[in-house]
Amino acid sequence: MKTLRDIRLLFWRKMMETLRNPIYIVVSMLTPVVYLLLFSPLLKKLTIPGYTPSDVLNLFVPGLLVIVAFLSGLFVGYTMIDEVKTGVIERFRVTPVSRFALLAGRVLRDLVNTLVIVIFFTLVAIPFGFHVHILGYLVLLILVALLLITTSSFGNALGLILKDEDRLSPIVQGINLPIILLSGMLLPMVLAPTWLQVIAHFNPAYYAVEAGRLLVAGHIFQAQVGEAFLFMVPLAVFVVFWATRAFNNALS
Repeated sequence: MKTLRDIRLLFWRKMMETLRNPIYIVVSMLTPVVYLLLFSPLLKKLTIPGYTPSDVLNLFVPGLLVIVAFLSGLFVGYTMIDEVKTGVIERFRVTPVSRFALLAGRVLRDLVNTLVIVIFFTLVAIPFGFHVHILGYLVLLILVALLLITTSSFGNALGLILKDEDRLSPIVQGINLPIILLSGMLLPMVLAPTWLQVIAHFNPAYYAVEAGRLLVAGHIFQAQVGEAFLFMVPLAVFVVFWATRAFNNALS
């Protein structure tokens, strides 16, 4: 019960920080819409197996939802570094608060923020021609949540360990670009040469994107959906465990 109370208090503390920063909220909401307006029209003249120009958004939107979750979690390390430098984390060292709750409260805030953005973007995309299967979409939200939990835990722990933006930036940027390109978010990996498709199978975002495109079309019981969960669940558990250890070590 104490851990749950700690998570609730820390989650609300982080949520209040978000609500006090309306610019962050507006930019977060508008960024996916910019992708929708400026990039999706470029796909309409492409010949992509299994898709027609009229349903191109069913190819593009699921990938974008996954990347929103990926990026939302990956860059939280900068906020963590700011709290380290301003002494916020140091003050937690002398409190009895659960170290897991320190991580979980942050991750839960990131999860709520991301799901709001994802659902908002989905609603905006529907009038543009995005067709969504409701049950499949709900399963996709679970995959998006798993990816966000993984990247947010990783980002927070990495910021706590490195404690410096100049050390964090090369790692984050080095991870960011190949993950996005090899996820098939912008263009499906079926268009890629075989060696790129092989490398993509080591990318967690790739599994979520491939499964997401099937789920929004209502293909819930396809093998790719099961593969995505078989990949994402153990990865999320491992990263949360590692991040919790990092918090314990940093605040011991």
